[in-house]
Amino acid sequence: MSSTATTTAAPASLTTSNTTTTSTTLLPPAASLLDQLLENTKSLPRNVTGLGAIQLGISEISSQARVLRAKAAPSADGDTKAHYLLAGSGINAEDIAQDLETVTLRTTVETTVTSAATETDIAGYLRYKREENIIASIEDSVKQTARKFDAYVSSNIRLDWNYEKLLVCEHFGLVPRGTASKLGAELGIGASGTGSGAQKLPLSGAEATPRRTRLPSAAAAAGWKKSSLGRSVLGPASGVVEFPDVGGVDTSIQQQQVGLQLQNRQQRYAAVITALNICRLEHRSMPLIPEMAEVSKSFGTDTRTQQLSDSWVMLGCVIPADTPERKFANDYCESAEDSPESIHMQKLIMRGSRHYLEMQFFNLVESDIAKYPQEAQLGGIPSVENKILAYLKLRFLKNGAWMKQNLQIVNNVPIWALIFYLFRSGHLQEALDYTVQNEGYFQKIERTFPIYLKAYVKSGDERRLPGDLAERLQAEFNHHIRVYDPKTDDPYKYALYKLIGRCELNRKNIPEVLLIAEDWMWAQLMMTQDSPSATTDVFGVSPAERYTLSDLQTMLVQFGARHFNPRGNNPGVYFQVLLLSGQYERAIHYIYKYHPVDAVHFAIGLTYYGLLRVSADTASLDADLLTVDAQGRPEINFARLVGYYTRDFRRTDPEIAVDYLSLICLCGDLKIGDKGVQYLRLCHESLRELVLETRDFAVLLGDVRADGTRVPGIIERKMELIKISDEQQYLRTITEQAAEQADQDGRTPDAVLLYHLSEEFDVVVAIINKTLGESLAIADLSSDEVGAGVSLSLAAAEDPVQLARNMMAVYSNNGEILRKVTPKNREACAMLLHIVEARRAFEDGKWEQCLECVANVNVLPMELTNDTGSIRRRAQQFGGLDESVARNVPMLLVMAMESFVRITREMDASAYGDATRSKKIGELRTRAKNCMIYAGMIQYRMPRE
Repeated sequence: MSSTATTTAAPASLTTSNTTTTSTTLLPPAASLLDQLLENTKSLPRNVTGLGAIQLGISEISSQARVLRAKAAPSADGDTKAHYLLAGSGINAEDIAQDLETVTLRTTVETTVTSAATETDIAGYLRYKREENIIASIEDSVKQTARKFDAYVSSNIRLDWNYEKLLVCEHFGLVPRGTASKLGAELGIGASGTGSGAQKLPLSGAEATPRRTRLPSAAAAAGWKKSSLGRSVLGPASGVVEFPDVGGVDTSIQQQQVGLQLQNRQQRYAAVITALNICRLEHRSMPLIPEMAEVSKSFGTDTRTQQLSDSWVMLGCVIPADTPERKFANDYCESAEDSPESIHMQKLIMRGSRHYLEMQFFNLVESDIAKYPQEAQLGGIPSVENKILAYLKLRFLKNGAWMKQNLQIVNNVPIWALIFYLFRSGHLQEALDYTVQNEGYFQKIERTFPIYLKAYVKSGDERRLPGDLAERLQAEFNHHIRVYDPKTDDPYKYALYKLIGRCELNRKNIPEVLLIAEDWMWAQLMMTQDSPSATTDVFGVSPAERYTLSDLQTMLVQFGARHFNPRGNNPGVYFQVLLLSGQYERAIHYIYKYHPVDAVHFAIGLTYYGLLRVSADTASLDADLLTVDAQGRPEINFARLVGYYTRDFRRTDPEIAVDYLSLICLCGDLKIGDKGVQYLRLCHESLRELVLETRDFAVLLGDVRADGTRVPGIIERKMELIKISDEQQYLRTITEQAAEQADQDGRTPDAVLLYHLSEEFDVVVAIINKTLGESLAIADLSSDEVGAGVSLSLAAAEDPVQLARNMMAVYSNNGEILRKVTPKNREACAMLLHIVEARRAFEDGKWEQCLECVANVNVLPMELTNDTGSIRRRAQQFGGLDESVARNVPMLLVMAMESFVRITREMDASAYGDATRSKKIGELRTRAKNCMIYAGMIQYRMPRE
């Protein structure tokens, strides 16, 4: 284009120069000077300020000239001074005036000026103004769009090479994970390397329309209608992917869990997940919590590891080992907060949490006695009562004297402390037995206490007093126990009355007794109560005296992590507090920042038993880990949590990735709205993303042998885990939709193989025809871009020619498969392969072979007879050709005509001439003439060139 413009412009400049020279010699000096000024103005800079030029119409110029003429003051000698001034510069004013008078304007211009001067054409003036305003608006809109685009680019496309370098180093394990995200947070850069606030530009119509070889089935469309911009469930294949509400992983944890240590942690957990799925396939329940606890315990003996291991034991106290899969899903996830099912679930959580804290405390008692046996002075029978007494000696007895002065000692035993710690260790019956044995002592100090204790223990797991006794105890408490004097009053007596009678609930702490977080949490669980009535419960407790598990949860959230972990170096405490209060979603969200691997498996364990509320928000790539539903209940984005976790090993070990991703279907039984259906879809989508990312089709999806038999892959063998009942549903849900997505993404070899695995053999040939036709049509005849002829495997064939040959070789050898391919697609593929052979012969200069291959395509009239009717029939058949073949007919014509010319020239240049050569040349000319007539008949169906 540039060379053509230059060639065209050059004569114009020469003509102008000649004309100027000629006019300079013929015109007078004044006219020559004006012409020179006119030429100089053309070289002046234009639009320097960027404000645009002021364009006035003829009517505006005429009107302003009249105004200026009217304003000019008449001068008697003005003309004389002007004459002298112009004469001094070599300008003859009279000659110029005469020249101007000889100028004859065109009629159209005169009419326009006259019409504008008289200003009678109002409609024309308004039309002119309207067009001018429209043009100005369009120009302004274009400028605004350009400015917005420049602002978008400058604010969002910001690359920082240090950040990109850290991403690469993290991927290969050279730096701790999260280093790049920390730098990105400081720079305001997201995981993709662009600004975190970037917004996606809308697609144009062509880009928004997906490329499909055929319309998907209704089921496929329903499953694929909410594609989530690439990998919404799995996340990016590499780099740091974190949830916006979590941020980067804690730096101290990163330094501990890198390289082989992290890999070992993942492998041990993966072994449990694999065993779990085997049990699910065999319809057996698995004691998942104890297995996870053993794995967690094997990671070390440090404080954080011990806390995580204890957390599994904590869950084991709520969830018995023989609990079946999804046992609590309905009660925990789908029941209303005040429903009987939900209240029953809350009681189970409180009971299990209390049991764990009591068991933990008694283990501590036995551990301290074993460490200091001489100071403990256990002796005799190691009963529970004697062990608690020995523990009291360790804490308060020194040199034979009780060091705490406000303890009430009876028979050298701190009686209230002993009963309290029997309570604290969960031995209520032992506490009652001790009270009954020493009832005489209580007759002297608190004669009604044994009555309260008997009723309390008799209530069983409810641990509540009946209404009348509760009122009596509270009255007694308010009368002489409420006012606590730390110098004289026994703190354990105050604690027992407060816990048994649930007294003074507005004061949650008990001085001198609840010294650590575990003690405080146990006391809160002792005082909480969930009743099925909004006014009074079964024991007659009024709303003012209610202290429910929900109240405790709200209070813990208000305290926050800083209250339990002020220095930020012991996250396990707050994590355990959240678990004990039944806030499993918040617990997962909190611990993910410090222990992401363990957080994922805690989420899996809770989801397996139905104790985790899940969200299905994958509409945007920046979905949070923790969200809140319409009722204000927290939810975990379980699908993405599991999907993101697999990024470290899904390429190297896709089978383990399948085991994890299949767990997303655990939530497929949810009945609230369509959340269960959404999670089934998310699970299937994640498996399709895994297939397309790893491209390990034979392992994941299986294979179809040349004889048509199927070899099942990993996903098909485990399709029961993903709620797929039969082979056809599996092919539609996983394989076929993965093939559609690969075709949309332009990954033709992957799409062909996936459609082949889904037994859509006709679609396979259609895609091959389309791809091969496109590659032939866009490639230049002078290049060798099509059909390198390299023998590649079926799964790795990037060359469209080799791919077509591979697939047709497989299909041709199997009659059953070949019958499923339509004759039109088979013929089109064969014709395209003949075109490939013709092109190769043409590129190699084998003109005779090229013409033979063109004749085999059976499209052009290559007959030796000059039959116009036959040519017309072939032209009519052009409309019925497959599109992939039709678009290559022009190339066939070019190759055929060029071959005719080359062969004719070679024969003309030959030194030997005979009748055979003349006959041959005549035949070539006849065939060339037929092709020219054919091209003329279909000329409007081909490109102009």
